[in-house]
Amino acid sequence: MTVTDYILLISAIIIVIGWFVNSYLDRRHEIYKKRIDHRLEMLKKYLLFYIKAQKHRTLDGFNEIQVLFYLYGYNDEIELIKKITSIVTENPDNTEWLMLLGELNNLVKDRLRIQLGLPKSTI
Repeated sequence: MTVTDYILLISAIIIVIGWFVNSYLDRRHEIYKKRIDHRLEMLKKYLLFYIKAQKHRTLDGFNEIQVLFYLYGYNDEIELIKKITSIVTENPDNTEWLMLLGELNNLVKDRLRIQLGLPKSTI
């Protein structure tokens, strides 16, 4: 084999490796975009629920929010949802769940702002 053959062989190997790496990175990016889409939809529903819960002091629609957080939430968000659930099931008249809901709201708000590339809110 001549030097030209080696150059062609090495070029072909580099191109094939490049295709695999590019395919892997594209797949990772597409999964990330889907994950963000699902999470943003969850957060929209959560914000609507949060406004309604604060205004009327009711947990109507909490089951859907609970399931969405179990599917798409981070561990600390899931722990807060579990705490809210245990408070509501043990003593429905206890309004501590409103405080925990506010905590969850701040956590979600700050995390969303970071994901969108916005500075952390001072409010």
